[in-house]
Amino acid sequence: MLKINAIKIDIVTADGNYGFEQSFTTGLNIIRGNNSSGKSSLFQAILYALGLEELLGGKNEKTMQSVLKDQVEFPDSEFHKILQSEVYLEIENEEAITIKRAIISPTNNPKLLTVYYGKLLTEEDKNLRRQSMYIHDKGGASDEIYGFHLFLADFLGWEMPEVMNNQGQPTHLYLQQIAPLFMIEQKSGWSDFFATMPYYGIKHATSRIVEFILNMDVFENQKKKTELIYREECLRENWKTLYIKLSNIARDTRYHLQGLNDRPSILQVEEVALLRDVDTGTIDIETEVYALRKEYSELSAVEIRTVEDRAEFHEGELNTLQAELNQKSLSYDLIGSEFSLCQQQLEQYQEQLSDVDSDLHKNRSALKIVTLGGEVRSEVALLICPTCHQPIEDSLLPHNVQEAPMSIEANINYLESKKKMIEKYIQGQKQKCDEYGRKLDSLRKDLSDIRVRIRAIKRDLTEDSRMPSISDIERRLTLKNQIAFYERKISEFEELKDELTPLVRAYTALYAEKQALSVNIYSTKDEAKINSFETFFKAALKEFKYESKPVSTIRISSDDYLPLTQLITGEKYNIRFDSSASDFIRCLWAYYISLMQTSIQYGANHPNLLMFDEPKQQDMSEEGFRTFLQKLSGFKAGQVLVFASFENKDESFYAATHDLPFNLIRIEGKLIKPMGNDIVNIYK
Repeated sequence: MLKINAIKIDIVTADGNYGFEQSFTTGLNIIRGNNSSGKSSLFQAILYALGLEELLGGKNEKTMQSVLKDQVEFPDSEFHKILQSEVYLEIENEEAITIKRAIISPTNNPKLLTVYYGKLLTEEDKNLRRQSMYIHDKGGASDEIYGFHLFLADFLGWEMPEVMNNQGQPTHLYLQQIAPLFMIEQKSGWSDFFATMPYYGIKHATSRIVEFILNMDVFENQKKKTELIYREECLRENWKTLYIKLSNIARDTRYHLQGLNDRPSILQVEEVALLRDVDTGTIDIETEVYALRKEYSELSAVEIRTVEDRAEFHEGELNTLQAELNQKSLSYDLIGSEFSLCQQQLEQYQEQLSDVDSDLHKNRSALKIVTLGGEVRSEVALLICPTCHQPIEDSLLPHNVQEAPMSIEANINYLESKKKMIEKYIQGQKQKCDEYGRKLDSLRKDLSDIRVRIRAIKRDLTEDSRMPSISDIERRLTLKNQIAFYERKISEFEELKDELTPLVRAYTALYAEKQALSVNIYSTKDEAKINSFETFFKAALKEFKYESKPVSTIRISSDDYLPLTQLITGEKYNIRFDSSASDFIRCLWAYYISLMQTSIQYGANHPNLLMFDEPKQQDMSEEGFRTFLQKLSGFKAGQVLVFASFENKDESFYAATHDLPFNLIRIEGKLIKPMGNDIVNIYK
């Protein structure tokens, strides 16, 4: 629990001391003052003392009202320049502490606080142990000795949970993010749920703070799930990088990669191989290298023969190579034609997909118009095909048949089915084109090698018969270079496969962890908390006379824990957009109160404190505001601070509060008033 016992504002001017001092009780405290009396300044001073002024849109003294940092007006139209101002705040959980923080000081930085271990304001013990701490600087939320926000979290009994930021890195929730659940300031706080929560780049921050306040089991499950997602993303990146490297080796060697794709999977690493299509089927790269080594060994075992010795053999070999060249050239032309047709078909599919996407957009837009009560012209009704846009001959139908055109919904369903079918065609066609491309690359290299061999043999046949066979020499060199190249690539390939092994193991473990996580991440207790939260919320809406939508249609979303309205069609809408201005204020009242109720019921993490600055917004009725205060007065064990003007009318105040149990703090005139005649030595 966080209970505010008392506050003291000390201001030193050249004309004397000014300030304010007040204690608070448990239960409902109403701080009443006319507009411009300083109620909001008091609210802000409490936030400032706790280091939570980021809820006001900034940090340090810049967020404070002029009366706390620049000049005091007292009496009316008489101004006194502020030389020093400080705020003291006594708070209590199981023990009490008093926080002192400078707003303006010649000696103390506003990032510095002093914590007194005891009741400095309500008991005035001058011998309390004290310690300096800091905020709004690196370590303020993590320094175990001097970090004030870490100290305050410990004081509240909170262990700030680890969450993930938008980059997938672990971080922690901050007090400043949790405070908007129970401290609602006037200017922006009533514009939306968690409107004043500062941005720290935390992923799904609003969901995380609700889960923390209600101490939900899902918090740990979500943390595990987020960690798994992050690990999977890292693994996917590493896997894809490795896949590209292996694919490059396959491309360099004119082989294709077998047994591996670009996404992580559970596989046998030893089955990942380099294969190439041949006339008899496929061979792996090791088999081809073995054959090359054998040929090279046989050639090396004999002396290089003369042209004369090789003439007869060359003539036969030339005929064989010429036949192979002709066959492969024919294959190249045939496959090239198939490749061109394949690409043309792919382009047609892509054009069809574009047309279907366009038609889907038109039909979905039309459906929106119809849903909103408008009228649209149906292309089908005008005898125009929705896909090819060509006229439809109505004579195709029997004259005695009155065929109704498809509805827009039916059109959309048809087009969505067609889109899925075309996308499958495109995927298959791309794979087919890629296969043709690989075959063409392989044939292109084979043709080049054959032509080089033919040229060498032809040179041999025209050379001096006594000369060494050039084709034999070139063949040996070619074989030697090929073997060296393939061996180097095989070595690189095997090294990369070694890198693949731990990735497969990591993915296998990751997959097992994902399967082990329950499909429903909410525990039975979590579901009970969400149900209680929703029940409290709907009950409060009824009490506050919410009328924009039937309360029976309102739900608390299990995705982000925000209220929504659900139609009988299943469609869901943010309650903000379905509520009138005054009803949305009722939603905010109900939401923050229900969170506290749910936390109390389950002994969760809510500090059992609510602070509302001018909650009577949007011309709220007196009856509605009285119901609100009556609801708050029931939290006798917790503490509620309501700062309100009641339209500066006693009648409005009495109408809203009569017969209710509360502690009234009346600000007469201005909040900041003379506190004594002695001028404090600010340099002491």
